[in-house]
Order: sequence, then C-alpha cells, then structure tokens
Amino acid sequence: MAKEKPSDINTELESRFLTYALSTIVSRSLPDVRDGLKPIHRRILYAIHAMGVSGDAKPVKSAKIIGEVLGKYHPHGDASTYESMVRMAQDFSMRYPLVDGKGNFGSLDGDPPAAYRYTEGRLTPITSYILNDIKKDTVDFRANYDNTLKEPLVLPSRIPNLLINGSSGIAVGMACSFPSHNLTETLDGLKALIKDRDLTTTQLMKYIKGPDFPTGGILLSSKAEIRKAYDEGQGALKTRGEWQTEELPRGKTQIIVTAIPYSVNKSRMIEKIADIIIAKKVPGLVDVRDESDHRIRVVLELKGTVAPEKVMAYLFKHTDLETNFQINFNCLRPTGEPVRMSLKEICLHFLDFRKEVVTRRLNYELALIEKRLHLLAAFAIIFNNLDKALKLIRSSKSKKEADQKLQKTFKLDEEQSSAILEIPLFRLVSLEIDKILEEQKEKLKEQKRLKGILKSEKKIWQEVSGELEEIKEKFGDKRRTRLKANLEPVAFNAEDFIEHEDVVLVLSRNGWLRKLKTLNDPSTLRFKENDSSLAIVQANTRDHLAMFTSLGMVYVQKIFNLPYTRAGFGEPVQSLFKFGDGERVIKVFPLLNEDISRSESTSQGEQQSLLFEAPVKSGTELLLAGTGGFGFRFPLNSLAETTRAGKRVLTLKGEDKLTAVVPITKSHLFLITYAGKGMLIEPDSIAQLSGTGKGVKLINVGDSQLIGVASVAKKGKVTLLLSNGKQSEIKLSGVPVYKRGSQGVGIVKRNKVEELLG
Repeated sequence: MAKEKPSDINTELESRFLTYALSTIVSRSLPDVRDGLKPIHRRILYAIHAMGVSGDAKPVKSAKIIGEVLGKYHPHGDASTYESMVRMAQDFSMRYPLVDGKGNFGSLDGDPPAAYRYTEGRLTPITSYILNDIKKDTVDFRANYDNTLKEPLVLPSRIPNLLINGSSGIAVGMACSFPSHNLTETLDGLKALIKDRDLTTTQLMKYIKGPDFPTGGILLSSKAEIRKAYDEGQGALKTRGEWQTEELPRGKTQIIVTAIPYSVNKSRMIEKIADIIIAKKVPGLVDVRDESDHRIRVVLELKGTVAPEKVMAYLFKHTDLETNFQINFNCLRPTGEPVRMSLKEICLHFLDFRKEVVTRRLNYELALIEKRLHLLAAFAIIFNNLDKALKLIRSSKSKKEADQKLQKTFKLDEEQSSAILEIPLFRLVSLEIDKILEEQKEKLKEQKRLKGILKSEKKIWQEVSGELEEIKEKFGDKRRTRLKANLEPVAFNAEDFIEHEDVVLVLSRNGWLRKLKTLNDPSTLRFKENDSSLAIVQANTRDHLAMFTSLGMVYVQKIFNLPYTRAGFGEPVQSLFKFGDGERVIKVFPLLNEDISRSESTSQGEQQSLLFEAPVKSGTELLLAGTGGFGFRFPLNSLAETTRAGKRVLTLKGEDKLTAVVPITKSHLFLITYAGKGMLIEPDSIAQLSGTGKGVKLINVGDSQLIGVASVAKKGKVTLLLSNGKQSEIKLSGVPVYKRGSQGVGIVKRNKVEELLG
C-alpha cells in the first residue's frame, strides 16, 4: 500500500475544484478565439470532413455522424452532441450555418428536431474554408481520448467564425455571449486592421457597424453603447422586431410582424400576445395569427381607430418583441487561457492566427515543391543518359544492386534512385523529357514565388488579405439587422389601452364587491343575510377606486382591473387585496379620471340617484379620523394606485380604528362620540399630512370613542342613529364651535350614538 500523507481538506477541495472548473472552461464551454469553435463543434466538423461529406457530397445520416464523433473524438452523451450539430444547421441560430441539414432540424417556435436516425447532414460550402488547409501542416494535432487517432487542437479557419456566427456558453464562474456579425463588414474590418493595426474601436466600427442577427430585426442601441460594449467586451444591446401595416377593405388595418429579435421563441411570444388580447389590455387588438412559412409573418388584427404605433409600443414593452442581448466576450487565447477581450483584440488574434496558418501552409507547399524538384532533377539526368541507365539496370541482378549503380554512376541519393526505378515503361518515350523539363520550370517559378512571399512579412499579409477578399466575394451578403439608434420611441399611456366603459360598483358592509355594466334600479339589489349596501359607485373603467379600511389602510385599484360580476353576490374584497385580520372597508371613493368626458344626463330619478356615492372632485381634501379622536386633513390628489398590500395612511394606537373618511366640502366639521358628546370645529385648524401619520387631537373622547364626522354648514342638520334603534335629527345652530381637542357638549343624554348617518 502506498504511503499515506496528510493533506488539508480545504486545500484539496480548492485544488480539485479549480482543476474541474478549468477543465469545464477550456474543454467545453468557451470557444477558441482563433476558429471560434468549442471542442464539441470542432470535433463534429472534423469528423464530417474526415468522412468526406463535404458540401458537394451526398448527405449521410446524422446517426452515422454522431457515432463517428462519439466513437473517435468525443466520449460524451449523444443527445448533447446531436444538439450541437443541430444548432450548426439552424439558419435562425447561426448567421452562416456550418452544417447543411436535411430533414427536421427544429424551428423558431421551439419545436425539437427529429431524432438523428431520421435526419441527414453534410458540410456547407463556407465550412470548407474552415477545414481546407488542415492537411498542410497548418495546425497542431494531439492524440484523441483513447490515443488511437489524432485530432486538431484548432481548425485552420479562413473565416472569422467567432464574430460572424457568435457563440454562447456557461462554464464554472464564467460565461460567454457573442452576437453574430455580417461577413462582408467583418472582413472589411479585418482588412483595414491589416493595413493599420493601430485602428481604434471607433475607426473599426466604420466597417463593423454592429451585430447582424440571423433573424434580422432592429438594433436600437446607439453607436456609443455599441462602442462601449466592443471596447469593454461586455454590455447589453437592445433589439426589436420589425413590423409593417397592411390596409384591408372597409378601412381596416392589420399589423404584420416580419422579424423578431434573435433567440426569441416565436410561439411563446404569440402566446403572450394572445394573453394580452384575452385580458383586454389593448382593446384595439382583437386577434393574433401566425401565418409564417420560411419567412416570419405574424398578423395582428386591429379594430376601430386604434393607432398601430401605440399598439406596437405596448407590445414592445410587455412582450419579447423587444429584448436585450447580453454581450460577454469571454473566450480562450491561443495559449488556452480564458480571458475577456475587446472586439479589436479578437480581430487581431484572428489575423495573427491567419498569418501563422498561411506561413505554415506556404512552408509546407515549398517543402513539397523542393522535394519534387529534387526528383525532377534526377529524372532529367536519367533521360539525358537513358541508354546508359537502362544498361546499368539490365546488368544488375537485383533492385538493390541497380539502386546502388545508379547512385554511384549519376551521383544520385537513395530517394532519387528509388523514384527512377519506379518509373513505368511508358514514361520512357521521348516526349516525357519535355514534360519533365516543363514541370521543372513551373516548379522553379513557384518555388521562387513562395520564397519571395516567406521572406517578406508584407507579402504574407497580402496573402492573408487576398484570401479574405476571396471569401467576401463568394459569401458576402447584405445586413439583415437594421441599425436605428435614432428611432423615436412612441409615447403611450397605459390609459390608452383601457376601453372606455361606464360601470357600477356595489360594495356591501361585509366586503362583497360587485362590478356591473348597468344597474337600472339599485333597490332590486340582493345581499347575503345580515349584510347590506355600504356604497354604490358609478364610474368609468379608466377611473380608480379608493377603499379606506378600519385598520387605517387605503387600497387604490384601477376599476378596469376589477373583475366583472356575472352572477351572485360578487367577489370578497379579501380575495382581491391582502387584508389583515378583522379589517373591513369603511369608505369608498371613485377617483375620477379628468380626461373622460361624462354625460350630464342619467336614467335614474332624483330619489334613485341619492342611492349612489357622490363623485369627489379633484383637489378635494379628506378628513381621516380614528376612534381615539386623532386625525388630519389628507389631500385626495396624493392617492395613487397601490399594490394588493395597500398603503397605510393613518397610524393607530392600541385598539383604535379608522372611523371616518370625510370629504371636506363645507365650512365646518361636526364630530360626535359614542357617549353622545359633539361639537363643531373649523377645518383650517387641523393639520394636513400627505403621508402616513397619527395626526392631531380633534376631540377629547375621554373613556368613549369617536363615532363619526360630517362636513357641514354651521346652520345645517345631521341625523344620528341611537342605541335604542331610533334616529335623532340635530340642528347644528345650537351646537357650539370649539377649538380642536375640546370635549364638546352633551348632545344625546339618555342613549348612546351608534352611527352618524349624515
């Protein structure tokens, strides 16, 4: 047994996790800056190339390709390997697909590809420029996983694949996200860098203007934002789908979405739009249809005079028709080190790699030519002395003897003499010497050219530039993604998409809320046992409803968002908002939208209209008061829409409750306690608060509680509900005006006051 030695567990965990993390980063998740490929993609392309399935060959079954990859180069799962191959064949995932897939390779709707036993694949024409020079000693090879074959460390790509096709991946503590770019623009930028390596990012962006996604769309980010992302190697770029309108008969219009942002699932996007239609959040949008074939065509059907620009502005904000693409230029340096690079650094690394590949290829070709010239020189000698050579060969007893005689007589080396002995007899005709001399002349000329290039760095760069120009002429195309940094955003208000509709809201004392389209006769309303009406509100769907509760909370909600009541007693308020234990609504106000024109006429008579809650004008102040006698003035215009949790407005102490929410519309306020003491005070003596607070003492309640408050004229009347069940009308001319905080005078002496009716 090997001798054991102690080791700190923290040190071991750190060391082994770091080894795992680096293995994941380098061997799986990040692309190489030179060929822009991860190991899995590199192995797939190399395996297809080794099988001879080039762009002009007959496609083979994907199962055969996956088997070749797994068996020889990539001992991992077949599902992930096939997924990687599928992605390289999808024209909506890659700007310039590297695999020509035959069969079902998935769709923009997120449909999965067919199983690999049903599909076929081969290399695309552009992929040949990634692999063509691989047999010319242009890149290094290493042993495969079982040390039976060799695989390339990197492919000798002539195309800047990392930029034109992009890449994405998540490693351990590191991720990458490269957008695709236009081939023509990228190659122009590379050629400009060959001429001047000191170009700034701004100068480079004269050629590489920004990402160019496979699905087209619009890039909304400004040049400054794009430049910053290119400089820092990280950032976010805003992309948007494209659309246009189509005029239909009878003056109707429909919107046609012709492009969607990159990586957006079209089917899910349409489902989201359908949800918006069902929820009637955009009333002018009535239907969505997917009429796409090989081109995207999503039809949005409109009604009425709704503005298409505002509809699209809403959809851009609430759906994936507008998204951000995250840029993260993490990749592997030629040394294998993961690092974040700028756009210029990526381009320079690629160019340096191309220079290295071209130099190695030229040296390889030069070596082949020199080897051939070496043999041609021997052939020329032999053909000039053919009779003598034949005589030597015929007089020899073995091949070895003939070999030695030729070397000795004509001063040849072993390689030359062996090649002479392998010449077929038909090559000994007199015309062959002319062919040999012609070939020798051509090879000498090519040798001189190659040596001339290799001696000059400038000529090597010309060679690199010429190859880039060749690819541009063959595969260059126009941009698909349009640049519109100065596109003016369409201003819209959420109110624009709420349908104008008059409604009636009915709230019971036990907290049951009904939303009705019409209510001709409020007296016909039915309530649950021991329940009755608290408030009946006439409003518009664009108005807001404010509900004040006994716990000093206010809940403000757009009436449009409240559910319609189809039957029964409505919905419990507790299901619409997060009420506390024992919390109940004590007052309801419609907050009217001033932009809505309202009819002065009403179908209800005067007696019937008294049953409805009176509208509160903008700018009105409310008096909020608790049972402990404290309160304050509260400006109505400080109310805004709240969440389901509501907003606290009155701070309560102990067992106190919010007992009164009164619009201040008259000259005085009448206050009455449970013990029957009351008084008048002037509103101006009460402090105003726009936020949460306890307020000031309005009346000294002693051992009693404040029951109610009313906004009154000094010579008006109020009605009280007494503990004996009877009502008492009080003339206010006999009630004194006190300073706030006083005890008031006894108004009701033999009974308690249950409620201030008004």
